[in-house]
Amino acid sequence: MPSFSAQGATAHYLEWETQHRGQPVVLIHSGSNSASQWHKLAARLADRHHVLAPDLYNCGQTSDWPGPGPLTFDAEAELVLALIERFGGRAHIVGHSFGGGVALRIAARNRSAVDTLTLIEPPGYPMLSSAGRVEPYAEYVGVRDRFLAAAEDDDHEGAWRIFIDHYHGRVGAWEALSERVRRSLMARTPTQIGVYQAQDGNPTTLKEIARLGVETLLVRGEHAAVAECGVCDLIAEAAPDTRSLVIAGAGHMSPLSHPDEVAAAIDVHIRRRGDRPDTPPQGGERAGR
Repeated sequence: MPSFSAQGATAHYLEWETQHRGQPVVLIHSGSNSASQWHKLAARLADRHHVLAPDLYNCGQTSDWPGPGPLTFDAEAELVLALIERFGGRAHIVGHSFGGGVALRIAARNRSAVDTLTLIEPPGYPMLSSAGRVEPYAEYVGVRDRFLAAAEDDDHEGAWRIFIDHYHGRVGAWEALSERVRRSLMARTPTQIGVYQAQDGNPTTLKEIARLGVETLLVRGEHAAVAECGVCDLIAEAAPDTRSLVIAGAGHMSPLSHPDEVAAAIDVHIRRRGDRPDTPPQGGERAGR
């Protein structure tokens, strides 16, 4: 796995390279996951695009966050920006879940690095609170608090049962996973605790989103949880250059469960932009179902 330096740490990434000469497509994985989550989806994009996927801090083969202080979305954004700089300084950025929050920080802090933005059920839970969206925010807090309480009691299996059953939308989803996957997730409990800390301190605001000025595709699964739907609704209302898409039959993990549909949507979004870095974003159009 190739590597690069970021903020005094060594970060790793996967690369799917083609003869495509446009801007690379950078895929940012969900919390407590790694770049390997993108294998199926990236394979479907690689015939048209140069695809990159970094491991974020504390994930995959990338070093732990060196500090100081707790890991933040801005620190993760700096890591991804270091990779983008390595490949020309500009990219089409795709973020899933926690990675969507990182993608938003990149767009808010360094608009010139972003050609198009695709957000797949991104977090933004403090925005739910500030906007008075009581029900979706309460759902997020409930799952977070139950996970953290179980983890504090060293019941890592119980913590992940809560998390997986919630995000798969059914009781028994945890038991349906293979033993290997369950063991892998339980080993990532400290990383997920850090993810929750970062999410609670997510600095992105609706005012920043309204000023992004970048063509954005907002994707969610048909069976997305209430909190994730709430965040998507807020972003769609605030961002002027956003198109919304619902993946039929999908839940929160649509890049893994429905890679064909998600990859096709990303490809269309990029091609709508024309892959011309000198072309200003075209706003105003909204699509959804």
